[in-house]
Amino acid sequence: MDTPIVLLVDDEPNILKTLRRLFMEDDYDIHTAGNGREGLAVLEDGLKPAIIISDQRMPEMGGAEFLAKAKVLVPESIRMVLTGYADINAAVTAINEGGIYRYILKPWNDDDLRQTVREAVRYYHLLAENKALSEELGEKNLRLSQANERLEEMVRLRTAELRQKVRELEGRDTIQQLLLRVHPLDELLSTLLAVVVDVCAVERASYYTLAEDSIERLATWAGEDGVDLSANDAEAQIRSRLAGLMDTGQGGVGQGQTFRHGGIECGLAPVSTGSKFFGVLAVFRRDDKPLAEAEMATVLGFALQAAIGINDCQVQDQFGDIQASLDDVLRGISEI
Repeated sequence: MDTPIVLLVDDEPNILKTLRRLFMEDDYDIHTAGNGREGLAVLEDGLKPAIIISDQRMPEMGGAEFLAKAKVLVPESIRMVLTGYADINAAVTAINEGGIYRYILKPWNDDDLRQTVREAVRYYHLLAENKALSEELGEKNLRLSQANERLEEMVRLRTAELRQKVRELEGRDTIQQLLLRVHPLDELLSTLLAVVVDVCAVERASYYTLAEDSIERLATWAGEDGVDLSANDAEAQIRSRLAGLMDTGQGGVGQGQTFRHGGIECGLAPVSTGSKFFGVLAVFRRDDKPLAEAEMATVLGFALQAAIGINDCQVQDQFGDIQASLDDVLRGISEI
């Protein structure tokens, strides 16, 4: 702990010498000033005394006035005033109005004065320790509050993530249940696109087929606030993009891609299984909410389910054609 600094202010040099000798046996760093103006100058130069002892009756500036101004410069210092009986009322007023620790009557008792200063030093250190602890507590409370905010945000994000995962699983289950039985292609696509719009929180989803010379949109499902593709020519842009990529395999979509056009963000996912490529699943959202990588991964998962369902529909259609041909053959044989 640093040596306590004591500032003595009195216009009588003999009083200052007496006080300095009085505190020689104590571990204090003693500074003196001959009047209030000099005392303020010392404080303005950066001195940070633990204790300030000032005479009350001084020319130009009384002790109470000096200590009130000193309080502004060094508010942590413990301030005391030396006063005679004639000035005791002024000293009491200074205590009540100027935040002075206590007054000391002249002539003083040396032992009492030394004990008073020792108690004041302990009080000064106690205040400093309490301030440091309060600041430390404030910093810890701030860090705790920030940690709680981060934890709450992590919980919120994790909860939203889990809810989204549940919705995704429920959507996948809905489509999987549909795939357990063969349904018409239009029913499969409408169910699939409705699930995609709901689970992926997009505003519109469409399915496009790509042939050698044409791009056809077979189905679209829009949410309640679905984006208008014709208003900003977004569909023309997607058709142009797909047309330019048709020769690159899987419609040029690969493992999925996104692009923006006319205030709309579009995500494209190949509808393919094995070596079979059927078309492209496109999702649309306003570009102030871009499609994240995890969201595109979900779209790709639905695109794979779509490929399985579309393949089953095609197999069923082929089976129906084969059966019709066999029926024709059988009818021809029976007529022979």
